[in-house]
Amino acid sequence: MEYIIQIFQKGGPLMYPLLFLGVLAIAFIIERLYSLSFRKTFPVKKIEEVSFFIQENRIAEAITIARNTNSVATNLIAGVLEAYMKGRKSKEELKTAAEEIARAEIPKLEGYVNALGAIAAIAPLLGFLGTVTGMIQVFEALSVEGLGHPEVLSAGISQALITTAFGLSIAIPTLAAYWYFRSKLSFIVSQLENLAIELVYQLTETKEEGK
Repeated sequence: MEYIIQIFQKGGPLMYPLLFLGVLAIAFIIERLYSLSFRKTFPVKKIEEVSFFIQENRIAEAITIARNTNSVATNLIAGVLEAYMKGRKSKEELKTAAEEIARAEIPKLEGYVNALGAIAAIAPLLGFLGTVTGMIQVFEALSVEGLGHPEVLSAGISQALITTAFGLSIAIPTLAAYWYFRSKLSFIVSQLENLAIELVYQLTETKEEGK
């Protein structure tokens, strides 16, 4: 631990904003792992329960259950059902309602994902800035001390290498997490589309049977 602290201190002042970015990245990754879990976004038991009430034509109860569950899938269901109750009962109207709700819900899913992309871009740049400042120190030392003080040169080079390495060590896993969550978002969006299609079909089928 003491060795790590020494390395951190040798990295210079830019290590502190890099550390801050690293902590932020970890926090955002943990939060998105929870928020984008399938259990959180698509609570299967609740969706099945809502579907049962729709089949029984108990739409008001289905809306209540969906709203109380408060997931992206059940929010979509509740919104479409509310549109249905307000008289938007054709397939085209219900599809439009589903698209409107999805446009409102999907940004909530993205949450801190874009922030992870920003951290992955900024961290190596800060590391590179540390490299530049370290090399400036090296050349300043060369101009003042000449080649007679190698310890001054090694300190500047060390700072340059440490900040670059630290920046990359933050950026690489953060970028991997960013693309993982992007892939997961694409999957969730496709599942929402399938859910909307099934819901519209179920509602219009119920309407036809009720005639």
